[in-house]
Amino acid sequence: MDIARRKLSQNTFTLLLSNGGSALLSFALSALIGRVLGQAGLGIYAAALAWVFPLSLVADFGLSTLITRDLAQYPEAETEYIRVAIYQRLFMGGGLMLSAILASPLLSENASVVRGIIISAPLILIAPLFSMFTAVFRAQQRMWPIAVLNLGMLVVQVSGTALVFTLGYGVIVALVVNTLTSAMQLVVAWALWRWLGSHEGNISTHLGIREAIGKAGVFAIAAVLAALLMRMNFILLERLAGANETGNYAAAMRFIDAVRMMPNALFGALLPALAALQMRPMMMQRTFRQVLAGLSVYSVAIAIVGMWASPTVLLWIYGEAFTDAAGILQWGLWALLPALLRGGFTLYHYAQGNECTVNIVLLIGLGIHLSVGLWLIPVHGGEGAILATLIAEVTMLVFLRWPIWQYRHIKPQASS
Repeated sequence: MDIARRKLSQNTFTLLLSNGGSALLSFALSALIGRVLGQAGLGIYAAALAWVFPLSLVADFGLSTLITRDLAQYPEAETEYIRVAIYQRLFMGGGLMLSAILASPLLSENASVVRGIIISAPLILIAPLFSMFTAVFRAQQRMWPIAVLNLGMLVVQVSGTALVFTLGYGVIVALVVNTLTSAMQLVVAWALWRWLGSHEGNISTHLGIREAIGKAGVFAIAAVLAALLMRMNFILLERLAGANETGNYAAAMRFIDAVRMMPNALFGALLPALAALQMRPMMMQRTFRQVLAGLSVYSVAIAIVGMWASPTVLLWIYGEAFTDAAGILQWGLWALLPALLRGGFTLYHYAQGNECTVNIVLLIGLGIHLSVGLWLIPVHGGEGAILATLIAEVTMLVFLRWPIWQYRHIKPQASS
């Protein structure tokens, strides 16, 4: 019992160092783009990646989550899962990459955004291949390679972006740097996986591509719906409010992403830990309750501090052009509370095998988010977008909370 908790704490701490460093470097990158290129440049950068990111999750098709959960319980199947994942990604990711390139003129009326989508399209294949290796490391509860890979890539990316700006290039070349550094990260991830040698001597499970796709399909749907929820505001803002408002929103979201780094570190270690505790349900529930309490205290404290600090921090990091993003950031920090709790309940459902419940709730949240966003964004811009997020997150949290309350009260009766 103590060993499991200590392992969870150690893994969370390692991922926290990784995520904290990544947050600082991501801030540096965002501030660099915002100060050199302004709101429009940052908006173009964010809008191009907003189209690519959901497609990369489609290409992943939930296999990364499946790999982490299954290999945490059956590590001998690693070779077969890697083989199947590579074939699936080459087929699906390659097709989506070509589709994005061909369809890019239809995705935006801004010529720079279209070019950015074309340049970033290889990420649709690169990102899921990289996540395949990090999923294996997570299943092994070996987090240091993930920290090395993430921090190393961002150091190179920030340095490269600063160099191309110094040479007089703009947002399109910055997107080229983003794609190239991600490709380098994938190569290093493969080399680390080979060097660690954990795949040698594994037992073949004869896992087929069709079987793996069938098992991962539910996770794939969840990943796509979650990606749409994350990126919908960027797409709606670029369409309904323009590049400047998209840039304000992107600047505020950098701060949200930063404060999410600590909970995301916990989430990265939590799924394999909960999967390993399936045979000890009492300890699993106790651990989960402690996680919820910690997330609640953390998010409320951050929101309170952000109410008075947001304008000053935005001015300091981005300059006067981004002071209008203060309201977006303040509402976004309050939306963090239901969002983090919803993330915790999602992992609990995954550990219980309730993936379909998560998908139904995500679909409900997506519909609410889209409807409210279409109503509020044309009038209130970025603040309307973040209010749509808040309403959707609260709704999803309520729907995810109920089945777990039911499980905790009915389960003991069924076993008595």
